[in-house]
Amino acid sequence: MKAKLLAQRTVSSRVKRVASAASVGTKFLVISLLCCGLRTFAESALITVDAARRIGPISPLVYGQFIEHLGHCVNGGVFEPGSSLSDTNGFRRDVLEKARELSPPLLRWPGGTFSKIYHWQDGIGPKNERRRRPNLIWGGEEDNQFGTDEFIQYCRRLGAEPYITVNMATGSAEEAANWVEYCNGTGNTYYAALRCKNGFAEPHRVKFWGLGNEEDAEPDCGRLQDPTHYAAEAWQFAKLMKLQDPGIKLIIAGCGNGTWNRTVLKSLHPVADFFSLHWYCRSKDPETLFGGVAGFDRRLEEMGKLLAEFPVRVTEFPQWYRFPPRDGPVKLAVDEWGIWNGGQSGKEEMWGLDMTYSWQDALGVASWLNALQRNADITGMATWAQLVNIIAPILSDAKASIRQVVFYPLELYRRHSGNWAVSAQCQGPALPGGSKLPALDVSASLDERTHTLTLAVVNRHPTEPIAARIQFQGTAYRRLQAGYELTAPALDAHNSLASPTSECVCRRRFAGQSDFEAYSFPPCSISLLLLQ
Repeated sequence: MKAKLLAQRTVSSRVKRVASAASVGTKFLVISLLCCGLRTFAESALITVDAARRIGPISPLVYGQFIEHLGHCVNGGVFEPGSSLSDTNGFRRDVLEKARELSPPLLRWPGGTFSKIYHWQDGIGPKNERRRRPNLIWGGEEDNQFGTDEFIQYCRRLGAEPYITVNMATGSAEEAANWVEYCNGTGNTYYAALRCKNGFAEPHRVKFWGLGNEEDAEPDCGRLQDPTHYAAEAWQFAKLMKLQDPGIKLIIAGCGNGTWNRTVLKSLHPVADFFSLHWYCRSKDPETLFGGVAGFDRRLEEMGKLLAEFPVRVTEFPQWYRFPPRDGPVKLAVDEWGIWNGGQSGKEEMWGLDMTYSWQDALGVASWLNALQRNADITGMATWAQLVNIIAPILSDAKASIRQVVFYPLELYRRHSGNWAVSAQCQGPALPGGSKLPALDVSASLDERTHTLTLAVVNRHPTEPIAARIQFQGTAYRRLQAGYELTAPALDAHNSLASPTSECVCRRRFAGQSDFEAYSFPPCSISLLLLQ
């Protein structure tokens, strides 16, 4: 690493002497020639950062996670009473420790599609009195031993805000409002008193509430596939829930259909703090994966145009609602995102949810996080689906747990990104194979408190390092405070429960360089450069 930095300093100083009078094309040639000393045939690129051109604040809620009563995500993952690895609450200590490393500010529950059949009163009170029901969505049985109070306890242990999705399919608006009262009520009313009776004198203070999940989906057991029908029902839910607690924030269900989205937003935007968007990518090859992430980026731009049609603030709202309208613009809630290859009908695990992620997937996750930062102005929250075992960054069995390779970019970005997204552009080579997708994927963020700029770069080229000159518009950030680099021995490298103490990801930290102007990004790497 020391030799690498010395080589970069040499490149940086030589580039500085010759590049000032050169065109952009000549700069590329100069860097390409100089970087041959780092590695033969290195590609070259130019990254331009304009810290004064702010995209928008990066909500900390974009680093959220999601758990659903599906497979062994909750039971057998988060929650495993009786295991020697669990605490007195039944929470798996090793899983909780790893989840804390991700430091999610938000945790979504109980679904997902499972929310369409979930009745919250089945999961409160004495454990031996809770109803056991068939899981009509995902199969098997749900014992309801992990319910509202356990979820809130887990959120507190994790340091995450709870986000609850209500049942709009087989449940009612009154049931949802009673749930708000149970969680947030402070008076001497029935459900607030019931929470106290169950051992929780202090209110749970659940701020975020989702009005259904993918309600447009006809194959699910929902009943609101007509957007006008959903909007009318959601208004009733919103009114009763807001009357219980006017301060809650509501997330309404969007989908991939433009007519649906515009219809429900036109009706519900006065009370919609967030608009839900789900996006999964497949990863059978780099073009499919990175093309899917690029499609997500384009979709965010489209949604930004739609949200811009609605006022930032609601000025006309009858006082007879007896609660205030939303305060601020409608933001996107990407409350399910991730990599999911799906399954095949007829196989034992037809849903394809028990995925082992490869290093290629980790590169996709980092590119996805870059896309979220590039669209920070419209994105208010995001939750990776899901936290444990089911298309998840953490895997567990009865004996151990591991971090999957996608864990590392999720942790790295959460830990080192700034709170403002700023402009970062890249000119450079495309991925091999004719896809025209860029080999380098970049984003930049600024920490206003420490005045540190974080440049995030994913080199997705399978074989070549890419030497990039980094130039700044306006204020220059030339002192490298620290650098963090993730690599793996191959695109198909992965961690395994068969060898829980072995990790294939190489994590490097390097620091201390002034006059920083260029860097050679290794092939298949994720790099965060912290500049001042």
